[in-house]
Amino acid sequence: MPTINLSRYEELAPKDGVYITQTRVGDECFDSVTNIGNRPTFGAESFAIETHLLDFHPLELTPETEIELAFLSRLRDEIKFASIEQLREQIGRDIGKARHYFGLMRQKSLTRQKVGAGEARP
Repeated sequence: MPTINLSRYEELAPKDGVYITQTRVGDECFDSVTNIGNRPTFGAESFAIETHLLDFHPLELTPETEIELAFLSRLRDEIKFASIEQLREQIGRDIGKARHYFGLMRQKSLTRQKVGAGEARP
């Protein structure tokens, strides 16, 4: 899965953990899941803000390409897993929760558009 690794900006980063996010890369916006923390499963602490882009497609990037990360909802604390396989399984569950979240948000948005256009709610 494509990822973006960012440096920490103390005043801009929320508490360590896993979040549902949206990531703008240039002019395109991607649903995403972001981990902030020290990646304890991999041993020695190495801080990272790592964003997994959902439904990613290749983009033309330059050093000037702007990236913006919006934190929408906190999923959980960062956890040390007994194995990388357990971590992968949890990432799969986190992605499933994020996809569900985005599906509900899109559904809510469509309902608002219909009501705003004068259509009755079902």
